[in-house]
Amino acid sequence: MVDDSPQTFFVRGLSTARILGDSSRIESSISQERIKMRAGTLHGFRLWVLGVASVVFLVPSFGYGKDEFRSWADAAGKNKIKAKFVKLDETLVTLEKEDGEEVEIELKKLSSADQKYIATAVKDAEESPFKTKGDDPFKSKPKGKKPKSTKEPDDEPEGSRTVKVDLSASDHLTLSSPGEAWMVEVPAAESRPTPGKPKSISLPAKTNFFEGLKGLAFNRGTKPTAVVGFLLDKEAGTTRIALCDLTTGKCGTPAVGTGKMSPIALHDDGRQVVMRREEFGFGNQDRLEIWSPKGNKVSKTVSWIPYDGDQGSARDVLWAEFIDAERLVTSSREGKVVLWKFPEIEPICHFDTVGGAVPALSPDRKWIAYSNGTDVGLFDIEKQEAVAQQPTPEKLQWPYLAFSPSAKRLACVAFNKVLVWDVASGKLEHVIPCPGINIHGSIEFPDDNYVLAGNKYLIDLENQLKLWTYDGAEQVRVVAGVTYFALTDGEKKPGALIPTQIPHPAAKELLKKALTDPNLFVLKAGTTVRIDVNGIFDPAERERVTKGLTKQLNAVQCKVGPTGTIDLVATVEGPKESEIRFFNTGDYKFKEYFTRLKFVFKNQSAWETAGSNRPFFVQLKRGENMESYLRSCEKPNYEFFEQVQLPKFLQKPVTGQGAGNSLTLGQSRITPGGFR
Repeated sequence: MVDDSPQTFFVRGLSTARILGDSSRIESSISQERIKMRAGTLHGFRLWVLGVASVVFLVPSFGYGKDEFRSWADAAGKNKIKAKFVKLDETLVTLEKEDGEEVEIELKKLSSADQKYIATAVKDAEESPFKTKGDDPFKSKPKGKKPKSTKEPDDEPEGSRTVKVDLSASDHLTLSSPGEAWMVEVPAAESRPTPGKPKSISLPAKTNFFEGLKGLAFNRGTKPTAVVGFLLDKEAGTTRIALCDLTTGKCGTPAVGTGKMSPIALHDDGRQVVMRREEFGFGNQDRLEIWSPKGNKVSKTVSWIPYDGDQGSARDVLWAEFIDAERLVTSSREGKVVLWKFPEIEPICHFDTVGGAVPALSPDRKWIAYSNGTDVGLFDIEKQEAVAQQPTPEKLQWPYLAFSPSAKRLACVAFNKVLVWDVASGKLEHVIPCPGINIHGSIEFPDDNYVLAGNKYLIDLENQLKLWTYDGAEQVRVVAGVTYFALTDGEKKPGALIPTQIPHPAAKELLKKALTDPNLFVLKAGTTVRIDVNGIFDPAERERVTKGLTKQLNAVQCKVGPTGTIDLVATVEGPKESEIRFFNTGDYKFKEYFTRLKFVFKNQSAWETAGSNRPFFVQLKRGENMESYLRSCEKPNYEFFEQVQLPKFLQKPVTGQGAGNSLTLGQSRITPGGFR
């Protein structure tokens, strides 16, 4: 039976930054959200959406072909058995013989016909080498309960081991409010990683155009160190890691390892690096390995899959930190937090938060701040219990948490909002909406009064102002109030790890002027604005556009009148014949209209933005088809003017300088030479 409930389709080729669609900006931050879609041809699959490129993944449910016994052969044709397909786990195929015994074989050791059989049943199966002993590749599975850890004898460097994880051997904790009002003692502030002014560090140049800076982690030991990772994402992949001494400002010789990996945590000793598998698709950031540089090569000592019992994106590791030299904590994409003994890699305990959540380790490494979507709390690592927990003002989507340098504040980025609590009392101090900028995906706390969201947007908490945009960095981390920007500069020039304190002096100066100087800005609170709708070719819609823009101007405390000192100009262009493509449905011709808006001061554009009637995603109603839906959208999107987010401040435009579209007060570009 085919389910005729609403179906959702996504446009191919959309970027991760801003999508100009049914409103001024629709943030493409849907990456970790499950979208359920059922149709007659999709039974047995789960549908996932990947925000990085708006790609839809069909991840197979296990158990295809369970009732079919057939002949299976290895690639050489020497060994054959009659069995039925049970499951594919990574690259390991499990088959069941007629007598009920289960056998395992690496996917690539099967005949091409058998590989094709499995590929038909299981879409997007990953391939990675996994060797077996002996001439016969079909190996019986051991009976009984799996051991807590085993060493895989093959395909590993000497001295390396693989740990098979069994989380059921650890305590599963259920966190709840301790029953008292939130009242805790603020932990000690984190000390600076180095005395005096931090030093910029020269990083190795890229070895290839396609190599990218992937991963930046810091330790909290007695020898302040950072590790940067470089990933060449081609074929099997090559990863380089380099250790940076924060005291001397020197970068060590890059060590090279095989595989697509990135560093996510650094041991207190400044040598042992937690590397995460870094491949495209859900479930492909699941494996962790411990690497240590040895000259220009790496020593791999241990590998494990922390969430091996889960499937799909639930296997992915989003976050990891060392609690001390003997304990490590990880969190999965589904919000499962696990404490581990190190280097044994034995789970101590685990608890659940919410999908897409990223916890935070307190500066003294005694607490883990967490959110389950409806509550925020503090987990005491030694007591293994929540010492504080309280409801959030609303359900939080994909909450990312961070402590301030003094540990007095706890901040959270949840989709398009920033929330800030006082750590001692649990008082909610700020809820700051940030429409128009893509803040989702990361949060750092460079100063007790400022939050850095989305790796680039600095939010002034006291004035609730989107203060500054820092562009250009490939990786950003804050350590004890010092913000480190890491970036490359091509294949011939070295990159840089640049430490600085933000807001930097220019940002502070501009903020001071914004609050006091009456002549610096052509748009600010109290400014009178003229609205120009002559570019709206449908006279009947001009009044609607005027009302919508008036409302948005009032929201930033501006007035509207014929004697305004700056113009807000609205226009509609089109139709333009274009082609639109959706996953699973094909290509369609589409008449596209563009809606544009700009502030003009003395005939110079000071700010502009644009939208379109092109739909970002489509949810069809019962009885509706794609063609009829698209025809209904072929008209100007006047809602754009009712929903657009306008800046609170605009500086006087400079002759010869193009108009910006930033919703922050100022903007800088980070280069290896510093701020620009």
